[in-house]
Parts: sequence; structure tokens; C-alpha cells
Amino acid sequence: MSDQQLKAEYVRILEGVDPNLLNGNTPGLSGLFLTTTPEEYEDAKNKVMIVGSETRDWNVPKVNAASLETYIDDAMTQQRGHLKRQLERRDAKGNSFHNFTRAVARRCGADGLIYANLFCFAWNEGSPIGCPHFIAVKTCSEKLLKAQIEVLKPNVVIFANGMSSVKYRRAFFPISGPNACCKDGKDYREEKDISNGQLWEFTLNDRIRAFRIQHPSTIRGSRKAIEARNYLVNYLLPRKGSSQGDIRS
Repeated sequence: MSDQQLKAEYVRILEGVDPNLLNGNTPGLSGLFLTTTPEEYEDAKNKVMIVGSETRDWNVPKVNAASLETYIDDAMTQQRGHLKRQLERRDAKGNSFHNFTRAVARRCGADGLIYANLFCFAWNEGSPIGCPHFIAVKTCSEKLLKAQIEVLKPNVVIFANGMSSVKYRRAFFPISGPNACCKDGKDYREEKDISNGQLWEFTLNDRIRAFRIQHPSTIRGSRKAIEARNYLVNYLLPRKGSSQGDIRS
């Protein structure tokens, strides 16, 4: 049911998107990344969304004017298969993004794990921030991510998209002003000597326990970043088989 609801939202949003973003006529732009859910998601006790930055390379069959729904199906199928394969792999050397997703899955269970991205396209296998079409990419990305959160209703959201895109995350989810939806922020500096640059907790949309960490592949403050991720996974997230109320404060 969740994926059906997501698809309906994807169709609604993408009908208003410039077709050149989807039909392969924009050199350097990847295929579209569309989040899906595990088959067991509806019954999962711990629904945890991890928001990365973007995929380095994401190839989806190109859409034409008559096949938007087919394109969405293909994009969702690719994302579902990609995450499944990543969760089945062993951890790779270094601090790869999916080492972190596997750690969260081991802690919380893979049945409620959602893999999302702040940006729904990559540009030349990297960040789309310098893309000539970034305004359109940013607008589409914001609509898709907000729809995913609204439909899937995760208990926890972890923003792991890093510092280079922080101003766009704050634009999507303001921390101040009349539209502020990120409130009650706290850090773990005094409790665990973890700076707010490495781990920041807040409440999203008045109900979701949310965290912001460095992107797991970053080398910025590497040792402290690892300590922050380990503390988040091992002490702040719910254990597999438990409910959201198991999270420690």
C-alpha cells in the first residue's frame, strides 16, 4: 500500500516537471531516484528514513510523453533492488554510505528502513548543486522528499547528506521563521563530547525524532564523525524487535 501511495504522489509531482529532466535530453543529469519501501514496511515497528545526498550515477530508462507511469515503475524497481543488494553486502573498507545503512538495519531492522536522498538527481555523477538546471532539480527534490515523509510517516529521520547541502536542507525544512518545522534542537557536547557539527537532534513536523550527521563518506572530522555515528546507532536508535519508545534519551 505504501508504494502505491508513493507512486500516486510521484505521478502527481512529476506531471509538472520539465520532460527534459526525464527524457535524457539533459547531458550529465542522472536518472531519477525514487524511494520505495520494503515489503514488510507496513508492519515494521521501527520505521527509519535515512536521507543521503544523491546517487553518484543512477541510470533509469528514459521516459517519453506516453510512459511516465512506466518510468516511475522502473525507477522504483531500480531503487528497491539497489537497496536490497546493498543490505546483503558486507561492509566495505572506509566510511561508505551503505556501511551506515547496514548498521542502521542491523540495529533497527531492515523491514522498516527507508533510503531517501535530499536531491533526486545527480549531475556528472556528483552533486547537482552546480547544475544549470539546479532550480528545477531542487524544486522537484523538495516536493518528492516531503511527499515521501508524509506518505511513509517514519518514526525517525536521519539526515546524512553532509554540510555542502545543509542550506538546501534548511530551505526544505526551516529551523526558524513562520514555516519552521525543525524544533527543540539539542546536541550531545556535554553528555558525550560530540559537537553539534557531528550530531544534532531535533523534532521534525512536531512528531518525528530527527538527527543530522555528516555524510558517512566524508573525511571532515573523520574520527569525531565516526564516534557520532556510532553513538547514534548504538544508543539513540530503537533496537530491532522493539518499538519507537525504546529509544534512549
